[in-house]
Amino acid sequence: MRNIILLIISGLLSGCSLISAKTDMPPPAVTNKWASSSPGIMVKNVNYAVESQNLTWWWSKYNDKTLDNLMESAFANNNQLQIAAANTDFANAQLKSIEFAWIPNLSFLTGYSSFPAMGSLGYFYGGMASYSLNVFQQIKAQEQAKYIVKATEYQQKSVQLGVIGQVAVSYFSLLAYQEQLEIYEKLNTDLVEILKLNNQRFKTGVSSQKEPYISASEIAQIKAKTQIIKHNIVLAQNALKYLTNQNPGTIAVTKKFSNINPDIIVVSELPLTALNNRPDIQEASSKLNAANAGIGVAQSELLPTVSFANFYRGAAPTFGNNFQSNDLNQLVLAVPVINAQALADIAARNAIYKQIYFQYMQSVVAALRDIDNDISEHAQYTVQLNDNLRALDDIEKTCYLDKARFDSGVSSYLEYMNCTTKYDYYRLTIVQLKLGKIMAMVKLYQDLAITKN
Repeated sequence: MRNIILLIISGLLSGCSLISAKTDMPPPAVTNKWASSSPGIMVKNVNYAVESQNLTWWWSKYNDKTLDNLMESAFANNNQLQIAAANTDFANAQLKSIEFAWIPNLSFLTGYSSFPAMGSLGYFYGGMASYSLNVFQQIKAQEQAKYIVKATEYQQKSVQLGVIGQVAVSYFSLLAYQEQLEIYEKLNTDLVEILKLNNQRFKTGVSSQKEPYISASEIAQIKAKTQIIKHNIVLAQNALKYLTNQNPGTIAVTKKFSNINPDIIVVSELPLTALNNRPDIQEASSKLNAANAGIGVAQSELLPTVSFANFYRGAAPTFGNNFQSNDLNQLVLAVPVINAQALADIAARNAIYKQIYFQYMQSVVAALRDIDNDISEHAQYTVQLNDNLRALDDIEKTCYLDKARFDSGVSSYLEYMNCTTKYDYYRLTIVQLKLGKIMAMVKLYQDLAITKN
């Protein structure tokens, strides 16, 4: 008996060493400093995963009830979030299924038998408890399932980040398109006035017919662009309806794009903290751990399996038998000797681990690339927007002088209207640059995995 116990203990110890975790893959090398910088981004060592309870949603800084309501509606109704939540429920159910493997199966049997081998029981009844378990495989399978649950939970957070980004981009785009539509309509009115002035100049012989043709072509271009903007407004509204699981329709807004502040400071994180907070990186890490546990599941196929069964039976007193109720017991220890399929499975699991490892490394590198690109993009839009705002201010002053010159009779009304249209075109540029900067900010929040600030 002692020898049997020692043999079992030896098998357990060797089994533990056989299914030990892989440690030969190097971790990613990360420099804890961003290569790019932006005047609108403050880099601090803040762990938002820990401190988020003391912060507010980043979009609440805009004090926009419409945006707040759209976000709340998306959280409650978005189908992508519901699918992600269902995936997490499914992973938890699979984990429970594996955990329940520790519990023996219990069945109730009843029937009729006249087989001599069974003692001519007649009507009989009984209960059977059965249990078959590879302890090492069960432990590793449970470990793997837990990592899969974590991966789906992180995936759910990634989906939430994506939905937040889509709602924010669609909403700010809607406001920008509406402002562009107003500018295009004003620009069309101004160009119609310029066309009238050029026609008058042509009729009086002051200028050639070239100027009216130029004005007419500009009006046609503006009308065409106006139709594009109207279509973009429909697309933005329908995107918001889709993200909140509603039918297509209009979105009532209370704020103008001109009142949106593009200079809100973004509190960024250092690279290592950003990576630790990103759910896609945590998902990739959990998948890597699950793949490692999967190797242990395959290796445990080479370890013993214990099977136990107990059948309690009783019978009705028929056929004049003297049958006595009793138990039938069975205990089997199955030790693999040759299992070539298990060896192939181990090789396959190792290959899967390698694949997921390099996917994890790729995710880390891509995350650092995306965040640094976002910072650079934010910086470029900041510089361009500031330069064009100064240019817009200079043009506004020029138009003011042209108006004064016209009022005093020094210059023509046409000169003043040409300055006004130039001012309108610069306003369109400002809207595009401002939207670009806000988009870069939204992308930065998403890639930094920041929902609160």
